[in-house]
Amino acid sequence: MVDAQMRRDSGLTMPRYDVLMQLDGAGGRLGLGELASMIVLSPSGLSKLLDRMEAAGLLRREPDPRDARSTFARITRHGRTVVRKARRAHHASLKQAFGDALDDRDLDDLVRVMGRLDAGGLDGAG
Repeated sequence: MVDAQMRRDSGLTMPRYDVLMQLDGAGGRLGLGELASMIVLSPSGLSKLLDRMEAAGLLRREPDPRDARSTFARITRHGRTVVRKARRAHHASLKQAFGDALDDRDLDDLVRVMGRLDAGGLDGAG
């Protein structure tokens, strides 16, 4: 449903889109603990996802210069371009589905909720 449309439009999965949206919305960088609390993935699931996203050039991990135990995720220029393009396409498809009843903030909330439903297997694909 939502994940399939996102893949067709941008090549991103909803979890990748969610991570990039969180980073973009936070000014480009978040601590991994903060990022983990914002998305629906286990710590090991997040780590594996970030490995794949880093290999694809969408983000990079950086050590916290003030705390050697902490790491930041930072969106790359490529990641920012991809997520902004994906967001425009995704919002356009949602606007088509829901008309003008929702503003951009409503659409962001809807995307987040629908992504969580997809991640939880509630889209019928199990």
